[in-house]
Amino acid sequence: MYTYLAYNLCVHSEFTLPEPTLAEGAPDVVIQRGCLDGVEQKLIAEQGNRIFGKVPGIAAFLIEHGRQITVDPLAEDESMLSPSILGAAMSVILQQRGMLVLHASSVAIAGKVVAFMGGSGWGKSTLANAFHAKGYPVLTDDVLAIDMQSTPPVVIPAFPQFKLCRDAAVALGHDTDTLKPIFPSAPKLSYKFTQGFQQTPLPLHGIYVLDK
Repeated sequence: MYTYLAYNLCVHSEFTLPEPTLAEGAPDVVIQRGCLDGVEQKLIAEQGNRIFGKVPGIAAFLIEHGRQITVDPLAEDESMLSPSILGAAMSVILQQRGMLVLHASSVAIAGKVVAFMGGSGWGKSTLANAFHAKGYPVLTDDVLAIDMQSTPPVVIPAFPQFKLCRDAAVALGHDTDTLKPIFPSAPKLSYKFTQGFQQTPLPLHGIYVLDK
């Protein structure tokens, strides 16, 4: 069992998750392997805080009570699982824990969070990485979790990684020969960084919706 820190949660996982940092502590979320054959989606939906779904060719997921993710891999290469676990599956976990979850990147400016929301490939990660290169701390790359119970609402940090298209990585000055795909044959590259990650929640100042 591996232990990671993501979204200010201690995550115990049977699967390797290369994006978040290693951690210690009692689990807030457990990610386990299990057979999900025969799970009835209608029955699950009627039972409240439980969600069943599939990412075609990757895995089936059963996500329960904001605390547990059961993964039934469909891909032969399990290195393809991590983006779906930390993306779609963790988005559901965060929603079950009462967060508002948006598809957005975010940076800290003067102690407050500015977020960039938009469709895939519209430049959210590129824009946040450009701010990071100028010395602004990053909170999220892809999944923006907002605690709406706070006054004002606060953004929960994710983990120190960007997913960048090759052209964007080149434009930002990265040596693409040193960056690995987020999984084999993936179109996006993984850029992990050790400096400039905002580790504590900060109040949300505003959200910019990107357009082409």
